[in-house]
Amino acid sequence: MKKIVSLFMVLTMVLSLAACSTNQSPSESTPEKSSSQTNESPPTPSNTNGKNLVVYFSMPDNVDDSTVVIDGETLGNTQYMAYVIQETVGADIFRIEPETPYPTDHDELVDLASEEQSNNARPAIKNTIENFDTYENIFVGYPNWWGDMPMILYSFFDEYDFSGKTIIPFNTHGGSGFSDTISTIKELEPNAEVLDGKSISRNDIQDAEQEIVDWVNSFGLTESEEQPDSSAVAQNPTDEAGKTLVVYYSATGNTENVANYIVAATNGDLFELEPAEPYSDADLNWTDDNSRVVREHDDESLRDIELVADTVENWYSYDTVFIGYPIWWGIAAWPVNGFIEANDFTGKTVIPFCTSSSSGLGESGELLAEMAGTGDWQEGQRFRSGASESDVAAWVESLEK
Repeated sequence: MKKIVSLFMVLTMVLSLAACSTNQSPSESTPEKSSSQTNESPPTPSNTNGKNLVVYFSMPDNVDDSTVVIDGETLGNTQYMAYVIQETVGADIFRIEPETPYPTDHDELVDLASEEQSNNARPAIKNTIENFDTYENIFVGYPNWWGDMPMILYSFFDEYDFSGKTIIPFNTHGGSGFSDTISTIKELEPNAEVLDGKSISRNDIQDAEQEIVDWVNSFGLTESEEQPDSSAVAQNPTDEAGKTLVVYYSATGNTENVANYIVAATNGDLFELEPAEPYSDADLNWTDDNSRVVREHDDESLRDIELVADTVENWYSYDTVFIGYPIWWGIAAWPVNGFIEANDFTGKTVIPFCTSSSSGLGESGELLAEMAGTGDWQEGQRFRSGASESDVAAWVESLEK
């Protein structure tokens, strides 16, 4: 959904209750904006051929500035960083969760964090990492609480042996950056290589995706993918004699970008689905119970969205149809429904694609296939917000294999 980027409470919100000094409690107040902290030329992890893992701690509370909204999804600040890192490097991901759930009320959480720190507590972790020994490069993310890591991070470092591994810290904060946490991690894990990491202010996290991607790519942990040449592009997933059509609905521009990349990779035609009554930013504000999109979500009878056009000229000539949309509440954004219902997909290969910051394709493609009742529907693909042209081109090329 459109940069419904109002800050909101989350699906797994990360607490960015950072201290402005080592004596300040996690606070909902907005400190002076601080710049992101990172090495100008970060050292490269020593084991670039090993498995990569992203570990993060995220704790929801009821303060707005601990979250971001990306394409209609609410994510915690550190959680969002973790997802971008995981997507960029293609790593496994693990969320640290306390055995005894933490409170979600901000004031109660602040008090608990202070108490744990005063008592040098080691909160129990309810989940474990399987095959930890197989990972060589481990990104570890956390918010800054009282000028330190949350105490559950100490439990985490106590539980696992990082000898011979590379630890790459990242965090979100309200003004204090990493504080002394890098030094602390080095003390806790003397036999690991600990890099200086990446720290981003909660004031900057909303627009930090490319900054995070560039930082991760600087380590050289991802396998480079060759750009498909023109001959490969011409042999797209469509039949050599058939035409390709890329149909999409986009609320924020993310799905539109992917659609255009697919057109470039397939030499296909492009068709945008436009609601007769366009959605405004206010309409798309899913944190407002009275917004249009929330009312439509709550009442399915309102999801019959009239389109400016729901049929395509020379529809019969297309053998392959890509259909793109953002994910709304775990399903395809409903403005695409009118197009699905208005057309006969018999004899066509249909390939759904979606954009979202964390949710997968889920059952959205299957539900659309069921709605259509005709056509050879493929599994499809989900792209993160800000997906690159090379990522999309590589996916298109893979469809012919």
